[in-house]
Amino acid sequence: MSAELIAAVRGRSVDGVRRLLDAGADPSTREHSSGLTVLMIAAGQADPATVETLLASGADVHTADTRAGATALHKACQGGSLDVTRQLVEAGAFVDAVAPTTGHTPLMDALWYKYPDLVEYLLDQGAGLKLHTHYGFSLEEHFAYELNVNTFGKDKLLRAEQLLKERREHDASAVEAQPLMAATAAGDTEAVRRLLADGAEIDARAPFLNGFNDAHTPLLVASRDGHGEIVRLLLDAGADINAVEPCFGAVPLHKAVYNGHADITADLVDCPGIDLDFQGATNGYTPLHDALWHGYADCVTVLLDAGARTDLVGHDGRTPYDLAVEVFGENDPITTRIAALAAA
Repeated sequence: MSAELIAAVRGRSVDGVRRLLDAGADPSTREHSSGLTVLMIAAGQADPATVETLLASGADVHTADTRAGATALHKACQGGSLDVTRQLVEAGAFVDAVAPTTGHTPLMDALWYKYPDLVEYLLDQGAGLKLHTHYGFSLEEHFAYELNVNTFGKDKLLRAEQLLKERREHDASAVEAQPLMAATAAGDTEAVRRLLADGAEIDARAPFLNGFNDAHTPLLVASRDGHGEIVRLLLDAGADINAVEPCFGAVPLHKAVYNGHADITADLVDCPGIDLDFQGATNGYTPLHDALWHGYADCVTVLLDAGARTDLVGHDGRTPYDLAVEVFGENDPITTRIAALAAA
């Protein structure tokens, strides 16, 4: 049935694709000769109807092809369909997915294949500008090279260049519009106090600049950087105690314990509604895992006193007890306490 599904997708036969899927065909079928899944084929062929049908049947939007490591979103940006690009992003595709061979992101492909409407959409979705190919070019250098070597479609490239310029200007304006984040990052407690009194947006997220604070709230930054008084001001003002940053998938409590800020850890765990056991997207570690991993016994104690779970497992298969044995030793009081809690 795989061969029939591939043929139907390549033939743009939506009815045939639907019939085969209804009969049990795998919506993530991969073509051996090209290494592409049927979703990648449909995306590259700019076929929104087939893409919609495959996604509705559970096609994997995240997997990569077996030759270049590109995703379906890369293929959509080569095929040039804005509808397909939007379908994939709305289905959860990573906007900044990086192909392991070239280092290209979907935005780089949209620029390279001269689709300014796709460029505009991806920029609106927060696609990063400060990324590099695996052959030595930054995105900006890559685009400058493209401008230099192309004689056909120059108008499309110039439109894309304007879009990049507008995005850079937008990012600069976004930074200027967030004095609370700037004051937090600088550890300027009095400025934070004043800005909060003036009604600053407490949970505004920093723009994507491919930097350390991307999409962080002020509380995430203050918890990470050890600005205890600022943390307390933000908490008193109602900051989101469980705000998740998208890079590591961490919450403020992860940030505090990862960097050994026991005082901030204590303030955070006392907040109503805090999720003590949130597992980060990168490795499945809870704050307790992180505190143990980095050897911060005082942070571990605060978490255990607050009732943190000891049974959750990271993506590496390790429990808090496993990390305690590795970091502190089997007979350390921290380890024996975790063992007793786990047994209970």
